[in-house]
Amino acid sequence: MLQDQDLGVLSSSGTAWGHFLAICTAHAGSARLWLVDEVHDQFLGPSLDAAVLEGLRAHGVKPPQVFAMEDGSPQTGDPKAWGRLLAPDLSQGSLAQVETELLEPLESLVGLHDQGAYEAAHARLADSFRTWDARLAEQRYVDGETWGLADVLLFVILVRLDPVYYELHKATVGLLRDFDHLWAFARDLYEEPAFADTTDFNTMKFVAQRGRPMLNPQGLVPRGGIPDLDAPHERHFRFALVDVRSGGAEEAPRGQRTRGEWVRPASKLRSWLGSDEFPAVPGRYHLYAPYNCPWSHRALLGRAVKGLQDLVGASIVYFRRDPEQGWQFNPKIPGCTPDLEGQRTFVRELYEEVGSAERSVPVLWDTVSRRIVSNESADILRMFNSAFGKEAKRQLELVPPEKEAEINRLNELVYQRLSNGAYKAGFAKSQAAYERAYARYFSMIDWLEERLRTRSWLADTEQPSEADLRLFPTIVRHDTIYYSRFRLNRSRIREQRALSGWLNRMMGLPGVSEASNLDHARNGYFGRTGNQIVPAGPVPLELSPKDYGPEVWRR
Repeated sequence: MLQDQDLGVLSSSGTAWGHFLAICTAHAGSARLWLVDEVHDQFLGPSLDAAVLEGLRAHGVKPPQVFAMEDGSPQTGDPKAWGRLLAPDLSQGSLAQVETELLEPLESLVGLHDQGAYEAAHARLADSFRTWDARLAEQRYVDGETWGLADVLLFVILVRLDPVYYELHKATVGLLRDFDHLWAFARDLYEEPAFADTTDFNTMKFVAQRGRPMLNPQGLVPRGGIPDLDAPHERHFRFALVDVRSGGAEEAPRGQRTRGEWVRPASKLRSWLGSDEFPAVPGRYHLYAPYNCPWSHRALLGRAVKGLQDLVGASIVYFRRDPEQGWQFNPKIPGCTPDLEGQRTFVRELYEEVGSAERSVPVLWDTVSRRIVSNESADILRMFNSAFGKEAKRQLELVPPEKEAEINRLNELVYQRLSNGAYKAGFAKSQAAYERAYARYFSMIDWLEERLRTRSWLADTEQPSEADLRLFPTIVRHDTIYYSRFRLNRSRIREQRALSGWLNRMMGLPGVSEASNLDHARNGYFGRTGNQIVPAGPVPLELSPKDYGPEVWRR
């Protein structure tokens, strides 16, 4: 009996069961997976051993198929059985029910030639879709709190509804977006790399359209019909499975990732200002932050918008990092300061004083206990909102209690898809990872544009909230930095009427302009590129490396 590690899987998105098998294999990693691009007739993935490749050709193996890694010989078994073998951690649950109530009726429509029989089958299928939509309104996954094989098959069916079944099979029960809960379910699962990395709509459409000459005699492959699975959704909030109590959304660094995806390290020093350990005493705390870092920008915005300048000191870190020592101070550059609290040369010295190997900014420092309160910008921003109470010069409530849940939800969506998403595009190590981050980023831009058409502020508050302050650093950087530096070049914010109007309102908010410096940001981002040239547009560059010698500008 062959073991999982002796098996290879040849599959694609071309057929429903092939897609099912690819997802199971990609999730479990129990066998090596080769995806086939059937449009261009080529393998995608690791190189195949010459002997194995010869064996596959000799046996005429085509996807989907499980084969022996030793000689390329195909292994018998149906896709459901192979799915259970290759992904034993996934429960079978309602797999058979999904197959009999949805997949089999959808596939059978193409074999019907009697109008009456077709209409009767179509009516039963429409009922099934409505029933499943209602079922997924009450629970996140088909069989409860975790996804299993039934969810994999349902996802495979749903993503084919628009590009294959609706037109080719005449399954005109509705498009995916017409079923609110099924559409959210599909987008929710698409967050998982096993689903996103194996879903190829071009192959899906090509195999279906070219494989049915009676239904499509011209062999034309429609260009449209691809559902926007990258569009934001709120399914994980609805079922209370996301913890955003502090407003600090984080990645799970060890979770499954798209190949080549960049992952941001999690901040580890996260105590709370206003606790017994760190009482909110005016003048006791000091913020270290550069203008160019968008996470530091959050903290600087909170300090300035709340009017805490006399209560919390700040040292502005230089926007260029030393290659070996990291973030540094450089008071010779306009807008930067020395370490106004301890005369240090590098931010790393703060971490060394508390025995930490971290090096990130911002840092909120306790000048009395000589300890770091927090290096998580989301927490610092929220602490600045409430810690000093009436001592803040501006009594702007950034997290109104009645809006806290909504603000947390918006923060998480903006962080995952936009703020951190920009970095996932800019620092991607593969084309697939970049393209996915790009799609998610602009789906979120479109979602924000639509939302801001009917409200002045993101959380529908009377004044700007924390959600607006957390969105601002990304939006203000887009046109001048991210558009070219991170290759997010579909459109500019200036072309988005609602978003550009919101950006102008934010720039007029007291404290925002003071806490923002796009010249520092441009010099920081582009100074780290190959030739270190900083673009002179699209707005004039006032702070330029041409005006300083290397001893001042530094590396």
